[in-house]
Amino acid sequence: MTLHLFNFFYMKTLKRISFGSLIAMLVVLATATIVEKMNGTQVARAWFYDNIAFVALWIVIAVTGLCYLVMRRMWKRPSVLLLHLSLLVILAGAGITWFTALHGKMQAVSGQAVNVFTTTDGVTHTMPFSVTLKSFDIHTYPGTPAPMDFVSVIEVDDGRGEHKSGTVSMNNVFSHRGYRFYQSGYDAEGRGAIFTVSHDPWGIGVTYVGYGLLLMGMIGILIDRRTTFRKLLHHPALHRGMVALLLLVGTTTGINAQPQTLPRDLADKMGDLYILHNNRICPFQTFARQFTAKLYGKTSYKGLTAEQVASGWIFYYDDWKKEPLIKIKNGTVRHLLGIDGKYAALEDFYRKVSSGAMQQAIDSLQAADDQATIRALGEADERYQIANMVAAGTMIKLFPLNHGGSLEWYSHGSLDIPHDIDDGKWLFMRSGMDYLYEMVARQDWKSADQFITKLKKYQVKECGDMLPSDTSFRAEKLYNAMEWDRPLAMLLSTLGIVLFIITCRSVARGQRLPRWARIVSIVALALSLVYLTTALVLRWIISGHVPMSNGFETMQFMAWSTMVIVLLLHRKSVMVLPFGILTSGLAIMVASFGESNPQITQLMPVLVSPLLSIHVAVIMIAYALLAFLMMTGVMALTLRNDASQVERLHIMGQIILYPAVFLLTVGVFIGAIWANVSWGSYWSWDPKEVWALITLIIYALPLHGQSLPLFRKPMFFHIYCVIAFLSVLITYFGVNFILGGMHSYA
Repeated sequence: MTLHLFNFFYMKTLKRISFGSLIAMLVVLATATIVEKMNGTQVARAWFYDNIAFVALWIVIAVTGLCYLVMRRMWKRPSVLLLHLSLLVILAGAGITWFTALHGKMQAVSGQAVNVFTTTDGVTHTMPFSVTLKSFDIHTYPGTPAPMDFVSVIEVDDGRGEHKSGTVSMNNVFSHRGYRFYQSGYDAEGRGAIFTVSHDPWGIGVTYVGYGLLLMGMIGILIDRRTTFRKLLHHPALHRGMVALLLLVGTTTGINAQPQTLPRDLADKMGDLYILHNNRICPFQTFARQFTAKLYGKTSYKGLTAEQVASGWIFYYDDWKKEPLIKIKNGTVRHLLGIDGKYAALEDFYRKVSSGAMQQAIDSLQAADDQATIRALGEADERYQIANMVAAGTMIKLFPLNHGGSLEWYSHGSLDIPHDIDDGKWLFMRSGMDYLYEMVARQDWKSADQFITKLKKYQVKECGDMLPSDTSFRAEKLYNAMEWDRPLAMLLSTLGIVLFIITCRSVARGQRLPRWARIVSIVALALSLVYLTTALVLRWIISGHVPMSNGFETMQFMAWSTMVIVLLLHRKSVMVLPFGILTSGLAIMVASFGESNPQITQLMPVLVSPLLSIHVAVIMIAYALLAFLMMTGVMALTLRNDASQVERLHIMGQIILYPAVFLLTVGVFIGAIWANVSWGSYWSWDPKEVWALITLIIYALPLHGQSLPLFRKPMFFHIYCVIAFLSVLITYFGVNFILGGMHSYA
């Protein structure tokens, strides 16, 4: 009896220390990201990530967790034991890396041997061999200056008469005798390359073994009939049409006079020209839409198309500089410009700039440290500068020149057009647009049309096979015509809210969802899926890579995956339709929060990896499931007086939680492998990584209902899941817009 009591209190103490340490770690990690934002990365690393106390806390978590597993006799549940042991292996690998690994930078100059690298603390380390940079090249996307990859060819001299050659590029690592070389930069003058050097012969291997064991453990939990997950699937509360909810993966313009512009058909033809914009060759239509949306917040103005707006600024500047179409969001900036409404004209800026009032305002704001207004003024100034550059023609690069095997693009006013080219070509590039200006001024639309045709032929001839394919060009024009994101977001969000209310009433009364509501919802969702699939496929064709490289695209994919999940599972539960429709609508709405769709740019070299699409897809599906879980909690709170419904939602929420947490885990560790390949370190304590870990721990806690009895109480579980979703919002939005870091492009 005494031994039994001792074991009971010992296990209880272990549990408190283990889970208490884990919760303390959550607080430490969140605090570290805030400190990093306020005081910089070096301070955060010194106070937290590189501090021995931080490592000690992880050791306490690992040791007490292992002892608790032994006390719970977890060997009787092999899948659960394997999962937890894999986490200990991963922590062991991280510990080995922390104590023994070396990470630093090495600068290699072409033709010179180097055998040292410098770590972040300024210590120089000597390698047992030397490296000579044989060549370094920046590979660009065809016909543009945008870098596609950085490629270094190196030769290793072991000092024993042995030489080994290899290539280092983004996402291609060169390894030799436990040292790994990653392409991280290059000399501004192009004389050499900068490598990240990593010497971690044991930590990476141990960590990767942990990843493999973790995957096996998660699969075991999902298929082992003795686990809690499988028991939940057969819970009696789910008998009436709610079994197996988730067995698979898986959320006007006033009537004013129009300014002068080109006729619609001629502006449309100009939209068919090629232009170098944002470091890629695209239709002039794309540039016109992004320009109009940047200034006005919409892709049309007073019934005029984007092509008419952009060409209006080019050919009828005196008219357009008076038009109030530059959107100003900040009230202080509006007051500074002396405007009453939300839109300013270019002339409003001219008056303030010429009078010196603009500079005085900037000085005053900086003295008051009013960062919000300074940013708003910077946005307004950006729009002003863009309008000026378009009016002056310096941003309109319509003239390609294949000179010496290199393709360069010029505006008609460029002063750096080479003089050693054919006189006729030089004259066409310098004076062609002047001729078009004259034809437009005369309203000689036929001659203007003929010149645009001639310019298009010149572009095709000069660029050759460096132009986008005809399929890509047509796909981009079709994509540009698809302007239904915001209306679709509003429709799905409204429909989701209405359906949620109808569903709550039906469930409370013990009735089925009205047939008409189900049909309308499914049809709307199916049509939305077709639209979104088309948009994603078109973006894929246009960009040449899977469209999951930025916030806009990942939110669209989240909406797409949610729609697929709902259409597959809507018969399993009455709650799936309202949850899925509302989640899809909100995801599309978030994607379109910007004034226009993000520009379809060439991928950063580090993003040119097949792991990108896998990492993002898995993470976004996990987020969609967590959004389902949050909305399940909201419904439970709505039906809190109906104990049976709350219990069913509790069971359903637990079922959702398993694949959500497992997918999030897989996504995080795929990201770690990608980081190891691209950056030389599988974990860098970047704010995005830290908050992904925080989110993972927060959602893993409810899976421990046998150890944490509070999560066995339905209402506590639901309230917790609603609040926990804040961590997802911070991870996805808060880090991107507030905390920053290496993942700020995501």
